[in-house]
Amino acid sequence: MFLLKKIIEAFVLPPGIIVVFLAGGTFYFRRRARAAAVVMAVLACGGWIGSTGAFSDLLLRPLENTHRAPAKPEGDVIVLLCGGFRGGWKPFSASERLAPGTLERAAAAHKLHKLTGLPVLVSGGAPFSAEPESEAAAAYLEELGVPRAKLLTEVRSRDTQENAAYSVALCREKNFKKIILLTSAYHMPRAALLFRGEGAADLVPFPVARRTGGARYLNDYLPGGGGGEARQALNEYFGLIFYNLYYFSRQ
Repeated sequence: MFLLKKIIEAFVLPPGIIVVFLAGGTFYFRRRARAAAVVMAVLACGGWIGSTGAFSDLLLRPLENTHRAPAKPEGDVIVLLCGGFRGGWKPFSASERLAPGTLERAAAAHKLHKLTGLPVLVSGGAPFSAEPESEAAAAYLEELGVPRAKLLTEVRSRDTQENAAYSVALCREKNFKKIILLTSAYHMPRAALLFRGEGAADLVPFPVARRTGGARYLNDYLPGGGGGEARQALNEYFGLIFYNLYYFSRQ
């Protein structure tokens, strides 16, 4: 019953229902308009494959395997990159306002701070809100027990390139020479490229929150099993191509 429910659910909810619609169109037009049927069949297959967890894993794995976290990280400061937050209300816990990606990164930054005693520079502005993401994440870290004196916030950045530019500038101001960069594993290749491009020569990538490498289940092959992660991976590849060309043009 459990598996049957999951299969039905996958094809009733988007994007599975769109795959069903396209498959129905393929069957309907198979004799009336063969070209239209072929197009619909291709779109149905692409929609199914592109929304599966197996496909998103295929895209994410090369990104996540680019860097490995060192067993004994050493540096002058931990730079935590935010990945979104939810505003608009007063929560019971500061964690409620953090998007899942930010929450994963902040929890890892807290543990890394406990292991190293290093200050944490939280980077993230307010591109789509009235409050900087970094302030919300810093509030959560303080709630976990990180002393406020060990927390710095960078509140102007709107994307990863600005995260890098403003954070590196602030590190120079505070005389932090060796940066431990903490972000999601799939995001690390682009983030490390941008930080080095902004002059962070002594950079220690510390990727967290890996999404690939686990066992595969039926759900990974059903429509919608990717949870939008394929789009995130494609966004990272686009960013890598764009900024590699950008820094190449500046040479």
